[in-house]
Parts: sequence; structure tokens; C-alpha cells
Amino acid sequence: MKILLLIPFLSLAVLSMAACGSGDEETLVPTQPVPAQPDEDGDNETATSMKMNIIVGDRTITATMEDNAAARDFLSRLPLEVTLNDFNNTTEKVFYPNPALTVDGVARGCAPMSGDITIYAPWGNVAIFCKNWSHSNDLLKIGHIDDNGIEALNIGGDITVKFERQ
Repeated sequence: MKILLLIPFLSLAVLSMAACGSGDEETLVPTQPVPAQPDEDGDNETATSMKMNIIVGDRTITATMEDNAAARDFLSRLPLEVTLNDFNNTTEKVFYPNPALTVDGVARGCAPMSGDITIYAPWGNVAIFCKNWSHSNDLLKIGHIDDNGIEALNIGGDITVKFERQ
């Protein structure tokens, strides 16, 4: 009778030891993503800045771009030097990127304020508004000049500028 009780107990003990293993196997631990190392400016190197500099003569102004496909396309082309043409009696400064910026999925329609950076969809030009203007369903906002930087562009005539990513 003792042997009959001993057999199930020994079987259970053997199975328990086999299930626990010897402890020599590697333990699999889920890994965490390694955070990006800060670059020399202290910024996260994997972060994509939506900021840019606009150099007008010896003055540098900044702009913050929208998080949309057209703004990302614009930023991907920087650095870029262009001549901004005066349009509509200093209401806006325009240039024609070649090829045209992508506008897929970008919200249409805005009432531009002074400093807004837009695309006029029918013509494909980039327009930087120096003055407030009326709503148009054909305008797509892609950014805005920071602070009072628009003053550097709010002059008569054409201006050569350089756009650089921050």
C-alpha cells in the first residue's frame, strides 16, 4: 500500500522539477526602446522639428510650421533660397516651389492673418501674408511666422530669402 501511494508522489515530484527547469536557460525579458541620445544642442535627435529660420538680409526670423503633409514636404526641401515676389500691393509675398508641394490630406480653407504661410492650391504657390486677408477655400495653411518677424517681409518689392530648418 505504501508503494501505491509513493508512485503518484514521485511522479508528481519528477514532473514538478522538469517544469521548473535547471535554471541554466536564458531568461527572456522584454526590452524597452532605447531613448534617443540628445544631440549637441540637447534636442532629441529622432524628434523632427517643425521650426525654420527665414534669413532676410542680415536678419533671421523664425516660423513654426503646421503638422501636415505640405509643411513636412516644404521642410524636407530646406535649405532653400528663393525670391519672394510682392503680390497684391504688399498683402503677400509669393514664390512657386518646383515641383509643387504635396497637398494630399491638408485641410483646405483659411482666413490668413499677418504672418501666415499658405499654399494657394489653384496655382501651387507659397504665399506669406503680410496683412490679414479674407477667407478663401483655396488657401491651405502650412505655417506661421513667429512673434513680429513678419515686419522683415512687410516691405514693397521683391525680396531674396533663405529658408533653413532649425
